[in-house]
Amino acid sequence: MNNIGIFVKHSLEIAREISSSSFLLLTETGEGLRAIEALKPEIDIIVATPSNEIYRKVLDQRWRAVKLPYRGRDVISTIQEALVLALDKSYISEGDEVVVLGSTPAWEASSLFFYSVDRETLNLSLYEFLRNIHIKQEIFQTVLEIAMEIGREGREGRLIGTAFIIGDENDIMKRSKQIILNPFKGHSIEERVITSPKIKETVKEFSQLDGVFVISKDGIIQSAGVYINVDTGSAELPQGLGARHAAVAALTAEVDCIGITVSQSGGIVRVFKNGKVTLTIEPQKRIFISKF
Repeated sequence: MNNIGIFVKHSLEIAREISSSSFLLLTETGEGLRAIEALKPEIDIIVATPSNEIYRKVLDQRWRAVKLPYRGRDVISTIQEALVLALDKSYISEGDEVVVLGSTPAWEASSLFFYSVDRETLNLSLYEFLRNIHIKQEIFQTVLEIAMEIGREGREGRLIGTAFIIGDENDIMKRSKQIILNPFKGHSIEERVITSPKIKETVKEFSQLDGVFVISKDGIIQSAGVYINVDTGSAELPQGLGARHAAVAALTAEVDCIGITVSQSGGIVRVFKNGKVTLTIEPQKRIFISKF
């Protein structure tokens, strides 16, 4: 048994001895998962990973799995995000006590934590937001992941700004207009599914276009390069945000939809609902700020 296997083994023993409700494994490489598979523990296992391959493998084994939207170096923030998403899936409940084996991109199974699931120890802003929208979590998380990658990486060596609107495409387009030829027009539905891994790079490439992306509630990309044509006078915005943010805010006030923006200055990602910023994320720092 290698060092990772030894650490996993003793971590599971600790979880069992303190009668932990669940054992949460964060894994980047799958090594920790392989160690758990070999040990066959009786405790409830939840696996959180940013890897699509590992996520699908866990689901195939009918274990509980949480797909993290993106990778990060901050172990504490990653653990809190995983716990929030597990809470949303009803894998855990407020009041549960969870042993967490954390990992980073550089070190698998690198740290052990004990968490009590309550509002004092968790930032529940993401959980509360997910509970108050009528869009499938997978669709929202995929768009958020793409937005955060754009905010963190930019495109072709420079930071860019863009926005995504998720909701009823007919209601959205009644208040918008196509300012360029729609690059998604004529493509099959299967080619426009936002949760398909094949579409991510295409979306990131088209994010350099002026305008916003329009995505239906069922996750089909309807258009890119769309101009939002609404009165922005009533938009409630923090000081310093520009026309794109004002238009997205105003649209979400008029239509039952979610808006996600990426700021060209700093790559900050903001989520809009009902005309207001409800979630702010700094991809570089992995900071979540909620306003409810």
